[in-house]
Amino acid sequence: MIKTEIKGLWFGEDVIDGMKMELGDALFTGAERIAERAKSLVHVGPGVPMHLRDTIRARKARKEKWKPGAFVFAGDRLKGVYWHWMLEYGTYGEEAHPYMRPAVDQNFNAVAAESKRAVQREINKKRRVSAKTKRIQEGKKR
Repeated sequence: MIKTEIKGLWFGEDVIDGMKMELGDALFTGAERIAERAKSLVHVGPGVPMHLRDTIRARKARKEKWKPGAFVFAGDRLKGVYWHWMLEYGTYGEEAHPYMRPAVDQNFNAVAAESKRAVQREINKKRRVSAKTKRIQEGKKR
């Protein structure tokens, strides 16, 4: 026979759910930063209309429990901007003018750091609640 004793409270599911929400928000904020930087880097000049800049946007991932995230898009077939990848990678007749990859590279560390901070914030919230509950059970005021 095995006896177990629970010391403290376990907030496992609450921590995981909260981390997903915090992480999703942090990733969307990072995606917005990348989209803004890509808008400033996009090549506009002869043969490249300015409305490509207007199609760069960030979007949150769909509401699935196991997948927090965000995406950055460029181009819009309904507006007739289907050639965004040609500008990024180049064609036989035109050289590449990358705008999305440099924006991601310049913001990668900031997005990773903010994601880490978001997860840590959520863990610390539950840790503080657990410590407060423990103090109350022991009869201490602070």
